Amino acid sequence: MLNDKHDLLVHYDEESQKLILYSVRTAETSELRKKEFDGVAPEVEYFQSMPAEEAEMKLGRLVFSLLDLGASRKIGIRDYETEADAAQARFVEELEEQVKTNDPDAQYQLFMHLHSCAMANYSLADLSRAESLLLAAVAQGHEGALSSLENWPILKAMAEKRIKRGPEA
Repeated sequence: MLNDKHDLLVHYDEESQKLILYSVRTAETSELRKKEFDGVAPEVEYFQSMPAEEAEMKLGRLVFSLLDLGASRKIGIRDYETEADAAQARFVEELEEQVKTNDPDAQYQLFMHLHSCAMANYSLADLSRAESLLLAAVAQGHEGALSSLENWPILKAMAEKRIKRGPEA
């Protein structure tokens, strides 16, 4: 039908250096959306709350950063990876400050970050701190932490095994 709802598929053809925009029937993207990660999902209200030019610029920046994230040959409008690293560092600093006030959500968020760092950097210290933060958040009844605690023994054992093995040659 002509009036079927459509999704926008943005394809970056690295070889030809072209962005190709496809209007695809939503019904045809259903399986793709089920298989892929949850996607980036800002609320429409967020964009509606700002002047049109600003909303268009923010959406464009988001699209370019996501395209570069998965590309071998970056588009290179900005160095999004460096900006993302800096933003992540600021976020962790904010979490560290909130953890000092015993904020259970910050404890849980920092737990997840440190668990990831422990895996990436082969760090028992990060893993130990992650566990402490998880237990602190659990003690305050944080729902996500309570759920994560169920799987923690397995996750911890896997992380310890990876850390012990170290970087593979």
